[in-house]
Amino acid sequence: MQVSATILGKSYGLTGQEMNRVLQKLGYLSKVSDGYDITDKAIDYVVEKCHHRGPGGYSRYNVDWVTRTFDDSIKEVITITPELINEVKTELTSERTARYAALVAARAQANADFLAKQATENIIENTDPTFIKLNEETLCTLKKSGIIGIAAIGTILLAYGVYKVTPKIKAKLAKNKEQKNIN
Repeated sequence: MQVSATILGKSYGLTGQEMNRVLQKLGYLSKVSDGYDITDKAIDYVVEKCHHRGPGGYSRYNVDWVTRTFDDSIKEVITITPELINEVKTELTSERTARYAALVAARAQANADFLAKQATENIIENTDPTFIKLNEETLCTLKKSGIIGIAAIGTILLAYGVYKVTPKIKAKLAKNKEQKNIN
């Protein structure tokens, strides 16, 4: 008679997930990204059946899955010790705990981000509009002062340049005038 991993595991006090892990540790299943595959060791004891549901179109309507059933005779060749059961249960418990801790941390981070955003929005909503207007006026005044300052600095630099270049231009003009008088 063919039975699923869940039914096979019940005779050992295991869930289907725990039974699959036991069969993996015993070498009958190998772990892949989305579940388990059978190994050469399990070919005589496992029947896999592929299922497809869906008329076509969208991928959510085209569902594919594989069911795996084990022959009762596998019980005669596998040796499941209490140590193996404890090891598998401990591993699965620690994996569940780690996943739960990651979920809790992600939720806490999302809550903190949300609360920070809400606090910022509350500050903006509850800020006195006259304060905001005052800051805008101050900013405009500073911009005007900056423009005036840049213009003043530019004028000073231009005057300094004229001051430094004027003697050189006068000397050059005098030299050209002397050369014209000589010719």
